[in-house]
Amino acid sequence: MRKILLALISLAVTFTAMAANELKWVDATSLNICGHTLRNAENPYSRIDAKPYGFTNKAIIRYSRYSSGLYVMFKTNSTRISVEWSIAESKIRDNMTPIVQMGVDLYAKERGGEWRFAAVGRVKTSPKVTTYNRRLVSNMEQTEKEFMLYLPLWSEITNLKIGVDKDATIEAIPSPYKHRVVTYGTSTLHAASPSRPGMAPLARLSRMLGVDFVNFSYSGQGRMEPESAAVLADCKTDAIICYCFGNTSPQQIEECVDGFAESVAKAHPDKAIIFLPPLLNGKNLLDLKKRERAIAKREILDRKMRILTKRFKNVYYIDIPDADGGDSEASIDNSHPNDLGFDRILQSYAPKIAKILKKYGIKTNKL
Repeated sequence: MRKILLALISLAVTFTAMAANELKWVDATSLNICGHTLRNAENPYSRIDAKPYGFTNKAIIRYSRYSSGLYVMFKTNSTRISVEWSIAESKIRDNMTPIVQMGVDLYAKERGGEWRFAAVGRVKTSPKVTTYNRRLVSNMEQTEKEFMLYLPLWSEITNLKIGVDKDATIEAIPSPYKHRVVTYGTSTLHAASPSRPGMAPLARLSRMLGVDFVNFSYSGQGRMEPESAAVLADCKTDAIICYCFGNTSPQQIEECVDGFAESVAKAHPDKAIIFLPPLLNGKNLLDLKKRERAIAKREILDRKMRILTKRFKNVYYIDIPDADGGDSEASIDNSHPNDLGFDRILQSYAPKIAKILKKYGIKTNKL
């Protein structure tokens, strides 16, 4: 009888512990998903809906479904936060971490208003694993705190839930940013290759300046496509940044930049349209043909932008040679910046971008 009683007590303790460990799961769509270029009614984790704009480029159509630059805003008084998310496929790229490609990371707002990195959701490198359930943080004070959850940069999210204490509250909160700047470009801004989502250059620039820099960039693309110009024309934005010359030839710049710049500038006549040149990466150090091509592109850009900035009062061109340090140590693959490279680039460009935005009534954080 005593053994039975002890067994029942043990079982009760086990069930009590299990109940205490239970979480309440909330679908992220009931919270506030931010960072879209244009919201896609069919897919809340897609940056844009490419269909209405007639995109035929398969890479752009696929990358449009990626959650690159998206983040979820919420507040909770839970002592724990877990995340469960599913992606369409698990395919590891050779020049980035699995975390930046498929993982998530969490930022918490401190009392002073600063956003601080709190936790990361790791992933496995097995191509068979497409759903992850990770405890991000435990043992917090049972006080209400604000959070920002950055989503994967190189994956298509199919499902996302946030788990909190069963008796805790969790609610959507607004984006912390009053203004937004849509940023159009290549893999550098897409972004390859920071260590995790919250270290992406646009995420970092957003926290630095207190402005939402939206990710409308595509790996291997950003060639001033007419469809992309149409998207930019339709965007609700306070300014536009174009880093769109890395994948173009000198001839493409010569033929396309005038029409592209005119289209975007006229669509947003009272907004700043800022163009940035491609980086002179390490591939141009020894390869004479690539170096010659890179120099030719910059010479064309200098000539074209001198005319465009005079023709349109809202068009700007910021050229900072060797913005990444110029020593080839700031890249993961001799082409794309690593965390060091992005830090150098942001330190170089952020003050100049902030100065232009100020002309248009966009207040930024002090650097």
